[in-house]
Amino acid sequence: MSVTLEMKFLNAEGRKVTISVPDPLDTLTDAEVKTAMENILAKNVFTSSGGDLAAIDSARIVDRQITELAVV
Repeated sequence: MSVTLEMKFLNAEGRKVTISVPDPLDTLTDAEVKTAMENILAKNVFTSSGGDLAAIDSARIVDRQITELAVV
């Protein structure tokens, strides 16, 4: 199983930029993610081809399960 935290921001041009973090803590709260995203914006940690990150858009946990099939 593969779990990823996706934090989505809007850049200076209004386009979405996603920062993915693999294997986030199971105990991670909405408030902790929001605080982390606010810190990323405040410290101007990342930039994109459309300019600096300007606003929080959304966040989600993506949980993927892969099942291999025996077809050979």
